Amino acid sequence: MTRFGLLSDVHANLPALRAVLAALSDRGVDELLVAGDLTGYGGSPNECVEVLIEAEAQCVAGNHDLFVLDRLPPTRFPDLAQRSATITRELLSDDVRNVLGALPLTLRTGPVLMTHGSPDNVEEYVTDTVRGQELLAQLPERAPGADTLVLGHTHRQWCVVSGRGAMRGRGAVDVSGAARLVNPGSVGQSRQRERRPRARAAVYDSDARRVDFLIVDYNVAAGMERLDELGLPYQCLHSPPPIRRPLTRLVRQVFGRLRGRCAPSG
Repeated sequence: MTRFGLLSDVHANLPALRAVLAALSDRGVDELLVAGDLTGYGGSPNECVEVLIEAEAQCVAGNHDLFVLDRLPPTRFPDLAQRSATITRELLSDDVRNVLGALPLTLRTGPVLMTHGSPDNVEEYVTDTVRGQELLAQLPERAPGADTLVLGHTHRQWCVVSGRGAMRGRGAVDVSGAARLVNPGSVGQSRQRERRPRARAAVYDSDARRVDFLIVDYNVAAGMERLDELGLPYQCLHSPPPIRRPLTRLVRQVFGRLRGRCAPSG
């Protein structure tokens, strides 16, 4: 039996990383796999890389890791990502810079092939079921004998099973089938609509064909204190999507009707 602890998008958030590693340790994982973006946004890039080295984690490079090494252009990076990358470059020690520079784009261990965005493009957001199934169909050619593809980048817990389609990344999920794609979500920068940012990871049991998606509380105040020291905003920890306009319009219509009903008569 092999139990893989799956992480991605650490984004230099040390309190979140420590909380996730403690949760995975409690579950007795055999291997730690990190699907990229060890750096970017957060304020503790050296410390996070050092912690992962000490934990003997196997990692691939993410788009932010490549960006801070000047191996990707700024074209697809928003202002906050560029600002944090400038700070990260100043913070990086020579040793950590060398570690990041040596990270592969893809990594194979046992039945698992891991990369950041997709095997085709480190910056690709794989969120579509059809695309997920397409990547699973290509898996035998890309990595003969592998039956599991681990991706990051989207900051979203998600899985797709060959022949069965997409499944919600929540709690324990049966992923039995010919092959599966698993995204453990983001450790360091929540992009969920939640009052308090939390860290995300997953445990994949390759024998039981089961994924346990984890959502972990961490010391947000400590993470924010470090960002304050560097002049970085709260969005580096928590960047939820805006409320969609149709929903906003609906809320306004409902409240407008309520106000009309409660208005005093002429």
